[in-house]
Amino acid sequence: MDTFVEQIVAKKKGGKEWAIICGSLILCLLILVFLAPILFAFLSILAAALIVALGYGEWWLITNQSVEYEYSVTNGDIDIDQITARRKRKRIVSVVGNKLEVLEPYNAAAYASRPFDRKVVAAPSEAEEGLWCFTYRSKKSGHTLVVFQPEKRVLDALVIGLPALVQRETKKKIAGAVPAKSETRDETDEI
Repeated sequence: MDTFVEQIVAKKKGGKEWAIICGSLILCLLILVFLAPILFAFLSILAAALIVALGYGEWWLITNQSVEYEYSVTNGDIDIDQITARRKRKRIVSVVGNKLEVLEPYNAAAYASRPFDRKVVAAPSEAEEGLWCFTYRSKKSGHTLVVFQPEKRVLDALVIGLPALVQRETKKKIAGAVPAKSETRDETDEI
């Protein structure tokens, strides 16, 4: 029997995202205040096109600050996609379950001193409760650390594909720590 579990987690907007939104709004208003009256005086069609282009650009920039992560676990293998503005999907992690070296609750202090070639944070923020992490090695990206915020059912589905030793250790850690439940959209299917 095949197992498929899916979870979507929304990333929280940080200072960078809010700075982009506020800065672009201020820039847009300054352009409209200073440039639009000059264009209206001479070329009203060009001014109208400028207003429409600024409105569309502003909408596109603001909605691009909305990011979600989708965790899909199929028969113990995990795929993590980044969904931007609910219109663009990008696969950021795809790992066969038996390639995972460790799956445990995330402790930022413990992982700060370890060298990784790549670090992926696919969670609302690194300061959230209930974060987990796993590591794996690949030829393309090297030694990788992935931080994510799975629900218990996602963890249970992921444990199925782990190597035996990692599976035993992870089951002990799951029994000791129940991850916090976040606001998610989810689907669970058994095929």
